Amino acid sequence: MFFIADLFSSLSQRRIRSLCIPVLLLSVFSMPSWSQAPLPVEVMESQVVEYARDIHISGLLENKSEQTLAFKIAGLVRKVVVDDGQWVKKGQVLASLDLEEIDAQVAKAESVLGNAERNLERFKSLQGSNALSIDRLQQAETQVDVARSDLTVARFNQRHAVIRAPSAGRILKRFIEPNELVSIGKPAFVFASSNTGWVLRAGVTDRDIVRLALNDKATVWFDAYPGEIFAAHISELAGRADATQTFEVELRLSGNNQQGIQRTLLAGFVGKASIMPSERTQASLLPVSAMVKGEAGGVDIYTVVDGEPVSRHLPLIGLDGEYLVVTGLEAGTQVIVAGAPYVQPGRKLNILNQAIANQ
Repeated sequence: MFFIADLFSSLSQRRIRSLCIPVLLLSVFSMPSWSQAPLPVEVMESQVVEYARDIHISGLLENKSEQTLAFKIAGLVRKVVVDDGQWVKKGQVLASLDLEEIDAQVAKAESVLGNAERNLERFKSLQGSNALSIDRLQQAETQVDVARSDLTVARFNQRHAVIRAPSAGRILKRFIEPNELVSIGKPAFVFASSNTGWVLRAGVTDRDIVRLALNDKATVWFDAYPGEIFAAHISELAGRADATQTFEVELRLSGNNQQGIQRTLLAGFVGKASIMPSERTQASLLPVSAMVKGEAGGVDIYTVVDGEPVSRHLPLIGLDGEYLVVTGLEAGTQVIVAGAPYVQPGRKLNILNQAIANQ
């Protein structure tokens, strides 16, 4: 009997304990938030700054001024004295046509003009006599004018039978060879002036083009010169989109890097650039760790008011490195930047620091 009683007593105690453990656990996890230990967090005081998000682009380097040089008249190419990539001086002869036929045309025009002028002088000496009519004198004057115009055209063609460099620059492409018969206006060279500098052309979206203005500053770098930066500024902005539905931006730069060292730049270099828009927005920069939840155009964070966590939804401009760029936050607001995902409404906080953002 005693054994059976002891057995039932032991079983009852075990059963009671097995029933009590879940109840105790449930009571612990269902305790109200005010009774939990304060949650350790770190905060920072927000600052409002003038912010402009840099616009990053890539494009091709080109000469600001590229010209196609050609002969004004048709003819046989006598000589070509420059090659692709060659630097030339202003006025330097690049190519010329055979002048034999052209010189003959000039000589003929000079002879015709001389004859017309002599006839006019004879007619003037007869002026006032019945031997010469007014119409005949006017006709002689017209012949002189026509002959003088023909000579002007012949001499113009004679001058343009030679292609000269319009300024100091570089021959980008040569299209003609000696003894080649060329037609009027056929391209002979593509020439780039060294006086107009270099430009980097690239396309930007409609959202970015409205943020840009002429003379906004930029930095450019090329794979050909690792680690070197070239200063630039916006020199042109497209007034309409191109076939790719982007707007062309032109950045003007020189051949000097940031240290003032002259570098050899070549048309066709692929350059990357960071443009700094002059348009500014009032914004705050918060560490990414402050974000509790994010979505397109906005983020949720926790601020601290009178020691209590307060949830805030803020418009998001974008990311800048490891920082969220948000608007709508007052300067001096305490923002939880460490421990935010574990915060619950009404939960007591243990603020470990009072960091101020380094913005």
